Amino acid sequence: MLKNYLKTAFRNLLRNKLFSVLNILGLVIGMVACLLILQYVKHQNSYDSFHNNADKIYRVANANAKDASKEGTSTFLGSGQALKNEFPEIDEVTTIIHGDNGLINYEEKRFNEKEFYFVDATFFDVFPSFKLIKGNPKTALSKPNTMVLTKRMADKYFGNSNPLGKVLEYNGKVKYQITGVVENPPTNSHLKFNFLVANHDIRKVITTRKRSWTWPAFYTYVTFKSKDHPQKVNTKLDGVLDKHLPEKRRGSLKLALKPIQDIYLSESGPGLSAGGDAQTINILLIVAIFILMVAWVNYINLSTARATERAKEVGVRKVVGAYRQQLIGQFMGEALLINVLAVALTLLLIDYLSPFLEGITTIQMVDNLWQDGQFWLMAGGLFLAGTLLSGFYPAFVLSSYKPVLVLKGKIMRSVQGRKLRKGLTLFQFAVSMILISGTLTVYQQLQFMRNQDLGIDINQVLIVQSPRVSNTEKDINLFRQQTLRQAQVKSFSTSACLPGWFNGEAEQVKIKGQNGEGTAQSQLWVDDQYIPTYGLKLLAGKNFTPGSIAENERSVVINALSAKRLGYKPEAIINKKIQLRSRGKKKEYTVIGVVNDFHHKSLKQAITPAIFKYRNEGLDYYSIKLGAGSPANTVAAIKAAYLKLFPNDTFEYHFLDSAYNAQYQADQRFGEIFSLFSGLAIFVACIGLFGLASFTLLQRTKEVGIRKVLGASRKNLLTLLLRDFLKPVLLAGLLALPIMYWGMMEWLKNFAYRMSVSWWLFVLPLMLVGLVALLTVSFQTFKTTRNNPIDALRYE
Repeated sequence: MLKNYLKTAFRNLLRNKLFSVLNILGLVIGMVACLLILQYVKHQNSYDSFHNNADKIYRVANANAKDASKEGTSTFLGSGQALKNEFPEIDEVTTIIHGDNGLINYEEKRFNEKEFYFVDATFFDVFPSFKLIKGNPKTALSKPNTMVLTKRMADKYFGNSNPLGKVLEYNGKVKYQITGVVENPPTNSHLKFNFLVANHDIRKVITTRKRSWTWPAFYTYVTFKSKDHPQKVNTKLDGVLDKHLPEKRRGSLKLALKPIQDIYLSESGPGLSAGGDAQTINILLIVAIFILMVAWVNYINLSTARATERAKEVGVRKVVGAYRQQLIGQFMGEALLINVLAVALTLLLIDYLSPFLEGITTIQMVDNLWQDGQFWLMAGGLFLAGTLLSGFYPAFVLSSYKPVLVLKGKIMRSVQGRKLRKGLTLFQFAVSMILISGTLTVYQQLQFMRNQDLGIDINQVLIVQSPRVSNTEKDINLFRQQTLRQAQVKSFSTSACLPGWFNGEAEQVKIKGQNGEGTAQSQLWVDDQYIPTYGLKLLAGKNFTPGSIAENERSVVINALSAKRLGYKPEAIINKKIQLRSRGKKKEYTVIGVVNDFHHKSLKQAITPAIFKYRNEGLDYYSIKLGAGSPANTVAAIKAAYLKLFPNDTFEYHFLDSAYNAQYQADQRFGEIFSLFSGLAIFVACIGLFGLASFTLLQRTKEVGIRKVLGASRKNLLTLLLRDFLKPVLLAGLLALPIMYWGMMEWLKNFAYRMSVSWWLFVLPLMLVGLVALLTVSFQTFKTTRNNPIDALRYE
């Protein structure tokens, strides 16, 4: 029986080639888009799930004692051990310090490297799923000045030779012996290290200086003996910190536990690396569902549109003895065959297009798609759902026809079927408008952020990484002098951080003599040329004085928001004494100047109060302001001077505007992915609309012929026929309008500074969908009105 159903279905597909091609094409595009998005969503949701003991690994971080939602990513050095001592349920503890970029030397090889993690010897006890290729995980990091490399770094420096026992020089000062080689962290790990360095020296310094409970810069992870223990311990965490913190800080902080699998998509994020965006993932998941639903709607629409064409076939089959169940089986067989062909083509395209999506997302989602069991489950699920959902209703409608009425020609058009098709077409139009609106919103917000006045000049600023081996005041001045000799160079500054990057360590700040804790404000270590180099405007007071080192080290320049938080206007706060408390120590400074507020980070975040503190050596970056014109020759001259002065370093540079705008790369990628799949959804809707128009106009062939005989002009006929397709566009616009507005507002909540929502963001999607619908059906409509009325009257 099944063989007969499939054979009949195959013949029907060949007999109705246009119908078959449109259905298969729509389903293929829908399934490809859906599976690609689901692969991305699956990857984002799988972060850190590869750990064998993932359900027992938790991060320990500081949180606001009065508002648990304000949770950080790190804690104090002593927190982990304090928890282990207090709770027997905790099995092991490890801490990580995220090191700065460093210069690695080995023989003739010299590279500026990233992702140094200074870790405890217990690192591999907490994270045993990071497998050592060479070395012993129990002893690899047990001694000072030892290091474990990833396979990627081992291949880079040592090729095929054994790296164990060899020594790498770090920043020209410290030598580390290699005691292990670990597999590269998977792409779905929030721990993205290249070098694991034993942190004995750092622990010793911090303990000696009694800063174990004053500097919350340690990423701490614990493992529990049982997966049931975290909940039990979590209820007892309040007050643990108060036993160790200085008296004035007690009651302000508490410890919080975060399951490792929740870290990547949490609001606080990983801290050690960039986090994901749960809202973006949910939006893409909705887009995937929309695309697939549009494809299934196409199948239902086209199948029911052909119902009258196949009504006589059904009538004849029933007359000769076919049961309804057999007819349902036949039509479900057709749906099965179409979905089989669609899935086969989908799998071929998925293999070809996966690298394309990985290129957009910059994520390698799976090494071998064909060995990914979850992928096959998703593909199988789509196939079954597609066959049932797209096949059941057409099969039910066609098999319900009464043979007597059909053979008498009394069931040529179904009012219910027509209403259903209009409703489904309405749904497709509404979805298309919502997706177009979303795409426009993403790109408009990105454009808004890029065009905003940042309050700081980042154009034509060349950033050079300061030398790692030698970075004294004398070195800086020599390089500064040689750089300023270049005609295109306008100014030269040094700083510890840059606009768009790390915003400076937060400090508690208050006016001297005031009660209370003060307010948290960011500190930025800069020299006396930073403010003029970046075009910051002095609202009151003065800048640091060149050459007056002692005076500058006792002074600070603040931004306007800092003054406001301290309760003063810019002019009134000049010469006021302020107290800064950082890492448990108090220092006193004089406010000598106030500059305008500026966006030190992206516009997704609000402007923060900032305090500029003076330092003239040991800073990480050189900012070189260039005049107009091509910078190529100037950069080459600066590089030559740099390498001559610092022969044991590498010359690393970039332009600040590019680095600053890189903050929006994630949003840019989201916009590209969203627009790509939105375009596919609209294209699938057009395929269905084209097919529906073809069959609808075919059914009205006789009507068109009669109207032409009665004197209707081609213009009248075009208006009449197109009206039926354009009405749903207007109605879909009304239905989509509140959803479009709600979606825009929800997404824009992520941005501290956002565009105003203009009327054209709602009208343009309506116009675009209307234009696409008009163009899609115009060709078929025009062809129908050109037919000879005599031929039309002979139809049926």
